Amino acid sequence: RNRFAIGNKRASMGYEDRIVAPDGFDGPVKKRRVTDPLWLLLLIGSWVGLTSLGSWSLQNGNISDLIQQRDYLGRRCGVDTDPQTGEVLPSKRAIVDFLLNGICVDECPDTTDTDVLICKDEETIAALEGCAAAGADPNDPEDSDLLILCGACMYSIESREVVEGYCVPAEVGIVARELNATLYSYFGEDAEGDAFEMPNYEHLDAAYQYTERFVKDLILTWRVVLGIGVGGAIFCGFIFLLIARLPLFIASIFWSIALSFPFLFFGLGYGLVNLEVTQADLEFQDVVEDSETAMRYADVAGYVCYGLAATAAVLLCYMRRRIALAIGVTRAAARSVAAVPLSVVYPLFQLCGLVLFMVPWTYYLLTLASTGEVTTVVTKFYGFEMEYNVYVYSQEAKYGFWYLLFCLFWTSQFIIAVGDIVLAMCYSKWYFTEDKSGLMLGVNVFSTTVTTLCYHAGTAAFGSLIVAAIQWLRAVVMYVQKQMEKAGPDGKIVKAVACCCQCCLACLEKCMKFISKNAYIQTAIFGHSFCHGAAAAFYLILRNAARMAAVGLVSELTTILCKLFVVLACAAGSFYAIDGYYGDEVSSIDALVLFVGALAWFLADMFTDVLGVAVATILQCFVADEEMFGGQGSRFVPTEMEDFLTKLDGTQEERRVLTAVPVED
Repeated sequence: RNRFAIGNKRASMGYEDRIVAPDGFDGPVKKRRVTDPLWLLLLIGSWVGLTSLGSWSLQNGNISDLIQQRDYLGRRCGVDTDPQTGEVLPSKRAIVDFLLNGICVDECPDTTDTDVLICKDEETIAALEGCAAAGADPNDPEDSDLLILCGACMYSIESREVVEGYCVPAEVGIVARELNATLYSYFGEDAEGDAFEMPNYEHLDAAYQYTERFVKDLILTWRVVLGIGVGGAIFCGFIFLLIARLPLFIASIFWSIALSFPFLFFGLGYGLVNLEVTQADLEFQDVVEDSETAMRYADVAGYVCYGLAATAAVLLCYMRRRIALAIGVTRAAARSVAAVPLSVVYPLFQLCGLVLFMVPWTYYLLTLASTGEVTTVVTKFYGFEMEYNVYVYSQEAKYGFWYLLFCLFWTSQFIIAVGDIVLAMCYSKWYFTEDKSGLMLGVNVFSTTVTTLCYHAGTAAFGSLIVAAIQWLRAVVMYVQKQMEKAGPDGKIVKAVACCCQCCLACLEKCMKFISKNAYIQTAIFGHSFCHGAAAAFYLILRNAARMAAVGLVSELTTILCKLFVVLACAAGSFYAIDGYYGDEVSSIDALVLFVGALAWFLADMFTDVLGVAVATILQCFVADEEMFGGQGSRFVPTEMEDFLTKLDGTQEERRVLTAVPVED
């Protein structure tokens, strides 16, 4: 069998070109070729480079040094020895000064006592300029305020070992009040007042206690939370698909909202035009000095609203058939997703793939972060010089961080692109199947994944590279903006330029994601490479711009309805389930319900992403079907859309048509 190339010359593809079906076309091409292999090799090369960077980091760093507890001198608690005693330092770390420097202790403080101080060693205290200049004596209780302020000591704060070896304060608010009292007692009432006021951290204490109770409630009710938040969300998603397929559901909601806009603008315009009659004689003249000018402006605004109402009405009349088609496309897309039920949870498989990548990526990130040199930095705190330790990295390590970020962007976008091609291939197979009743058992998500990885992984790598490059540039611009803000005064011109760059790059990113998504659909149906698929999708969209706009509006409305339906159903179900099964055993049902709602929102967002791919795929399949078989009728059109398949324009014969030209093997 001969292979087919669409068009006499691919370079001649343009706006007027329409698709002509190759001989024997019955759906997505079965005999595929490998597309864009060089970009896949480049992606694999980036992973090899990532591994090389990780190997270099392992040779020059150690993760244990990064996560190991260190004291104010940079010594590792439980590992290094005290030069004075020759003994190994205690294994736990407690706070010893304002800047959260640590000291190695045997046990975390179990009470908060402002009369008990945790101090650095006497040699270090004597070396602190602020303490030495003020003559602070660590053995004199009367100097406790001075010792706190010069960075020599800290109150004994009740702490908990939340992370192994780290003593995390449990009562920050009490300590903040004591520190404020210390500041006033040392500087006096005539000091700068609020300039020395410490923030009120009592809300942090309340938040910590609330979080602790919430975690206990979550552990108690995890079966209900996961059962409804995950299983219930997926079940509600399928219920929504069934409801969305009803003939009048989406149509009635969309037209109710759409028709409200002309009436809304008309009512607003009527109120503004008649504002002089209803308000001017009463109180408007007391509010506005020149009431006649104000009324004139109100009249102009009212007539503008009239114009908007007329424009909205005309636009709805003009778009009525396209909106009806968009509703049909959405209903057909909901049917296609329900026919391939495993596709709904396909994003979970993508998430697993991302997690598999994140494991070594995170390890390489930590090892690279551990290559830094610990350096002491001096700063002033309330007039006293204090020291703290920071990591300083070489130029090679900084380049490594940027490379890690780029690999993360590229790989995550690659996983998304592979999912788009797989789902588009599944839904296009559903569209180009004559018998669409029941489940599509012949559409296997896993075999489609294998086909995508074997033939079109390079296309996914190419499209994802473009999006990742834009995301990386946005990160660079943000970094440069932050560095400029730190280096000098807050210039308005610098801010404006940075914001403009961010805005332009954000728009470019959205455009490229849209083009890439539609290019992947062309790849799924016809087996095109990325550039060929992007060009074909672009001209296909350009020829059907009004349809695309209508489908976008209806699809967005469907997405919002789906999310609201899933979240509200799961939140209500979890409330009654938790209240019925656990009752007074939980401290706050509201927090658990909000958590279930957030979990359901995440799954609903994943569900609507799948539905969005289905909508875009079904629309492209329909338009291609119309161009290929519109003049003779098509056997593939779903029942939800068969009324919209019309004959092509009568001038089709005069247009340049893409023909199927056999290419010898």
